[in-house]
Amino acid sequence: MKEEDSDSFISRRRVLRTTGAASVVGLAGCTSNDEDGNENEGGNENNSDDGGNEDDSGGNEDGNDEAQQVKVTGVWSGGEQEDFRAVADHVEDQANVAVQYHPRTTDSLLTGTLMDYESGVAPADVVVMPSPARILSDARNGHLEPIGDTWDAENFAVDPERVTVDGEVYAAPFKMDLKPGFWYRKSFFDEHGLSEPGSYDEFLSLCDEISGIEGVDAPIASGNGTGWPLSDITEGFLMRQENGAEFQQGLIDGDASFTDDRARTAFEEIKELHDMGYFSETRNFGVQYEYFWENTLPLYFMGSFTPAQEAVKDASDLGVFRLPGTDGVTSSVNWFTVPAYTENTEAAKSAVSEFVSADGQQVWAERGGFIASNTEVPDDAYQIEVMANLPDLANEVTVVPDLDDALGNPFQEEFWSQLKGLWSDPSTAIDSIVESLDSAHQESLSEE
Repeated sequence: MKEEDSDSFISRRRVLRTTGAASVVGLAGCTSNDEDGNENEGGNENNSDDGGNEDDSGGNEDGNDEAQQVKVTGVWSGGEQEDFRAVADHVEDQANVAVQYHPRTTDSLLTGTLMDYESGVAPADVVVMPSPARILSDARNGHLEPIGDTWDAENFAVDPERVTVDGEVYAAPFKMDLKPGFWYRKSFFDEHGLSEPGSYDEFLSLCDEISGIEGVDAPIASGNGTGWPLSDITEGFLMRQENGAEFQQGLIDGDASFTDDRARTAFEEIKELHDMGYFSETRNFGVQYEYFWENTLPLYFMGSFTPAQEAVKDASDLGVFRLPGTDGVTSSVNWFTVPAYTENTEAAKSAVSEFVSADGQQVWAERGGFIASNTEVPDDAYQIEVMANLPDLANEVTVVPDLDDALGNPFQEEFWSQLKGLWSDPSTAIDSIVESLDSAHQESLSEE
């Protein structure tokens, strides 16, 4: 039951409404050369071959021959795939469908689905897409079915305008992710007498203390997939500047640019951390969780999907703190879309409706690493303490959209490329970085 008179419920609903209402800039089109296209929002990147391996646990176990098969493709793998499978089991019971899930790598999801669409092929009956920019592009190009009738915006934290073209809604919101800041193990902090920093100087001191602990490779894990984990921490530094949340929102809306001195300062601070040896070498972001859990990389700037990672053996040992000085945190949404080329449109829409329902989303919320977009999910569904506390942490600041996911390409691809280059060679000139980003930023805005 929804506890509308609960302070914690009101706090969570307010944070989620702020998250969903933030504006997003969409692109008019994408090309099949969009290799890294959009960010993988929400967990482990699957390293299977193109198209992934079919989740054989799919299908109604009760042997109901009348159940229609619905194929779903997305980027969840490992522990998150298990969590999604639990939701799929609920959907099968409620919608009389047999769900088969095909995990994909980020590149495969983005480039593969676009190539399929341009060939008039449905890669699955339901495609999970993290980027509103890509959804708008696919809708404008006739690749998606309108599915606004699968969810009631009154019961969701997300504004349907984010995925609306010519009055039709082309996606339904599912999993939301906050990017609150640095995750750490409480047991590690307790063992070494460490505490969360209250200022940026204290943060630098914390990194210095951690560097001196035996067995530590570097204080901060540098996660990398297609470039997006590096973008998350970079956005944290953008929002550490004066009126940082407003600055990030301005970059999304086109009211600010990378020629702003705040962008330069953010990169100068990142380079300072590199010079001090506080960043680790880059590895696949899922692999870095293993180093994080072994306390060789004790700080990891990551999203609210962290408790769901396979390497995290005890979510009750997790703590998280914002980068000191930030006045905002980013958020993103995983959206369900239905390709225009599927032959199972109605079954796919029925499945989507159950996936995004309060009951459907509650299944994953109770398992951890999940923030529901459906505001009817009760507070007590968040059984892991750190997850229950995230809305309060976010409520202290402004929640804004993920920058590169909101803008899409060509900015996103250039952003990731520049960051991978910086982490590879920290001596890269800041002038070169901001000039390249400003050019790509202006190009993305012009394609709105």
